[in-house]
Amino acid sequence: MDVINENITCPAVGYQPATICVPVTVEPFAKAGITRTKCCGDALVIPGRQGCTGIKNGVCTFTASQNICVAVPVEYGVCISGEQTQVHCSDCC
Repeated sequence: MDVINENITCPAVGYQPATICVPVTVEPFAKAGITRTKCCGDALVIPGRQGCTGIKNGVCTFTASQNICVAVPVEYGVCISGEQTQVHCSDCC
């Protein structure tokens, strides 16, 4: 009787539970769009020199605010490498 040598393997999968954490920074910005000018009434033309009211070379300001909701997609996973990393490992799955 011939003897047949078989390489028998027992595959196994190891699992390591871990908590992965990533700091996320939300930095707000506001960008003004293209301006539009609208005339409010007719122009007033007065003969002769008249003094102007207001602040010389001044500006007008206003405040606009908007409630927003920011969706931040985050994908969790792992990459295997030989670099120094930090992880908090749990005891069970």
